[in-house]
Amino acid sequence: ANSAFNGVDAELAEGDVLTAVTGSFDLIISNPPYMVDPAQRAYRHGGGDLGRALSARIAAQALPRLSPGGQLLLYTGIAISDGHDAFLSEMESLLAGTGWEWSYSEIDPDVFGEELSQQTYRDVDRIAAVGLTVRRPKETC
Repeated sequence: ANSAFNGVDAELAEGDVLTAVTGSFDLIISNPPYMVDPAQRAYRHGGGDLGRALSARIAAQALPRLSPGGQLLLYTGIAISDGHDAFLSEMESLLAGTGWEWSYSEIDPDVFGEELSQQTYRDVDRIAAVGLTVRRPKETC
């Protein structure tokens, strides 16, 4: 519906992360589910590690698929425990030594504060909405 409304041709491919498509991409945009949902509803459940697993998998699979000059834009939510952002640590390790440009920012420091009353989040300080932007350098001759 969004592509039709905006006059953009789009080919839909149903799959797990990038498994249903081949090739490289100039732009990958993702806003995956990032909560822990006991019912594991697809629109809400982000998997293990307090909902972080799906976002981490998307980043790990997307980066090698970026074209030279391509960009990943990932908006997600991260459970912050003891002041530690495990997703940021994971992305720092993933991007270490690549020489790729990237930025990471907290967009909302407490996006789903009401979830902290759930047993699953008993050891979580807050859930922050974050944005990760990664740009693969253009290849030079």
